[in-house]
Amino acid sequence: MKSFGSVILALTALGQAASATIQVEVRFSDQMVNVGNLDIFKTTWQKIYGAVGNQRSVVSDDTYPTNDDVCTSHYTDNSGNARVIINGQWGQVPGLGPHDSREALVQSIWESLKRGSDRTAWDVYTDCWGLTWQEGIPYWKTPACGAEAATVSRECQCPISSAQCQYYSKGHKVPSVIKANLYRDGALLADSLTIQFSSEAVVEKGGCGIVGLIASGMASFIPGVGSIFSKGITMLCDQ
Repeated sequence: MKSFGSVILALTALGQAASATIQVEVRFSDQMVNVGNLDIFKTTWQKIYGAVGNQRSVVSDDTYPTNDDVCTSHYTDNSGNARVIINGQWGQVPGLGPHDSREALVQSIWESLKRGSDRTAWDVYTDCWGLTWQEGIPYWKTPACGAEAATVSRECQCPISSAQCQYYSKGHKVPSVIKANLYRDGALLADSLTIQFSSEAVVEKGGCGIVGLIASGMASFIPGVGSIFSKGITMLCDQ
């Protein structure tokens, strides 16, 4: 009977643990990396879900060409490179669906990353012509900048006001490391996701300041099913 009672207590404790809501914690490093006009969504979210075996884990290390200048000559293919390393693992957590922990980790990191990088965004124009008085311009009907019918701005941000640029994108700075963990009743779960960024550009501090700016907005974000995941993402920064 004692053994049977112990089993009942153990099962009860397991049931209580499985019913406890899960809290997501996201940590930024204070070091901010200039990744230029890197397509952050494509190189993180889409990269994760496109990886073979992403139902259980993802490990990738890729380098992408980028530009970060407000006026990039058509002679320049790219002004830099951004490296993105992704390392994540997740499994079947008691009380959760088969992919709930993965969804919560990816959504939390992406939402934090998007809100943080939006705070640092600047204009990037590429395929620019007419950067010297001697150089002509193609006279596109709808360039990104430099014409009446420009899709973004009538004037480019180039040294010569008559210049035209064909393409427009946004440059961003992101934390050198961003990590998401899951906790249940204060106990750290094994599932986690880490994304690291690096580039040739000089690294600057500022990640902790970004966390302070987006923390209030993330306090109302729900990363998964409301009955399973606690409302709000705990945002922290390591200096």
